[in-house]
Amino acid sequence: MSNNILQKYMQKMEGLRGGEKASEGPAPHRPLLLLAVIDLIRQGQIDKNKIFPSPDLAEMFLKYWSKVVTNRTHNFAMPFFHLQGRKKGRFWHLHPNAGKEEKLKVTRKIRKVSDLLEIVNHASLDTEFFVLLTNPQSREVIRQTLINKHFPDSKSVIESIFVEEQQIGEHGQLLIQEVTEYPFSYQVVPESTKKENRIGNAAFRREIMRLYNYTCAICRLRIVTMDGESATEAAHIIPWRIAHNNDIRNGISLCKLHHWAFDRGLISLSNTYKVLVSPLMSDRQPTEWLLTEQRDKSILLPEQDLHHPAPNALKWHRKEVFRE
Repeated sequence: MSNNILQKYMQKMEGLRGGEKASEGPAPHRPLLLLAVIDLIRQGQIDKNKIFPSPDLAEMFLKYWSKVVTNRTHNFAMPFFHLQGRKKGRFWHLHPNAGKEEKLKVTRKIRKVSDLLEIVNHASLDTEFFVLLTNPQSREVIRQTLINKHFPDSKSVIESIFVEEQQIGEHGQLLIQEVTEYPFSYQVVPESTKKENRIGNAAFRREIMRLYNYTCAICRLRIVTMDGESATEAAHIIPWRIAHNNDIRNGISLCKLHHWAFDRGLISLSNTYKVLVSPLMSDRQPTEWLLTEQRDKSILLPEQDLHHPAPNALKWHRKEVFRE
């Protein structure tokens, strides 16, 4: 792609404008959203010219926002909608949900995430701009243009986030790759050798959330805010404190209730992925029905068999944690 095209989009990045309130100052929503998009393209999470208002994108946007902006509240919906602009030369294009074509045409402002999700299905970039962002060299030029123009005083902070995200992404790829190359195994790690692996744990959480689509494997609960906050958590089957094992086959997505119950042995899973409920839980108390009603139900599983919970991890849980 020619340097003229790269120069054109560098100028567009420099010309991005944000909203401003006298009491709060400039609002860098749009360049921060583009930095988040660039990160997800680099990670391979956005590999087609369709950018969905997803939990992954919202979480990345918030990560940048929380480190760079101190005098404003964040709002993911506003930049996602308003990046389209109304002038010629726009590069961000919104695509409506079915039946919402006319509503998108007449809508001029969006402030609530619920309104955004109702109307907008996804965004796309100019084809030539998307091609630039899929090329490592031109993508870095665009990224640095955004940083130099809009965040000259926050370069070190943004670069630290960039490096951390690169490490998390690479570690996540290793976790996925290990599934195809090695059988699942674990060992109890002595207390004296324990060291927290922040990058590894972050990669484990991210991959489990993606594999289960932010959904509880047991009750199918899925509540995700546009902050990237989820009602579910990435749970270790054999706890991290026991085996220090971030193999994704040692993980499962659970809502906070079922994560708590799983860790305390009130529920477990059979090797056929059916819910086991401890005999300590009776059917006589309404509050316990939240657990007992799941007895013998099949859980939600990732699409690929290789990513399913490891049978020997479940066996360990039934032996060492489950209260029979």
